[in-house]
Amino acid sequence: ALGGLTDGVTNLELTAAYASIANGGVFIEPMLYTKIIDHDGNVLIDKTPVKRQVFKDSTAYMLTSAMEDVLDIGTGTAAKFSSSDIAVAGKTGTTSNDIDLWFEGFTPYYTAGIWGGWDLNKDQVNTTYHKTLWKTIMEKVHKEKKRKPKEFNIPDSITQVRICRAC
Repeated sequence: ALGGLTDGVTNLELTAAYASIANGGVFIEPMLYTKIIDHDGNVLIDKTPVKRQVFKDSTAYMLTSAMEDVLDIGTGTAAKFSSSDIAVAGKTGTTSNDIDLWFEGFTPYYTAGIWGGWDLNKDQVNTTYHKTLWKTIMEKVHKEKKRKPKEFNIPDSITQVRICRAC
């Protein structure tokens, strides 16, 4: 599914897919702008994005929950926020020989994706910089926008239970 940049998805396409998970299963076509307004406030162009449900909100939540573990105990620990209590979920990815490195992550507020690699498909030695870059950018955005601690919404269709592993 990741492929490389020649045979696979683009960073924009991949980030839009992860944003669908963050949006409770709702896909919103990514675009550079939504409206152009003239100096009198008249709307010249309106490209309000079309939203469509692409999978259940319960499925999106279960994926989100699993991807929170990626940052807590998995391959994405370098991307976990260190200065806030905002929930973070994400997924790492690499192609063969660490030629392409990906981190796609989201919070209850924003989704972002980082790709790292060479145009000429060289192996990479540092395989964590993309996660550190994602974390640095996203923490700064959340801080500057004064985003408060927030957890991911649990849909009503999800029932949580505790399991005792010792029993």
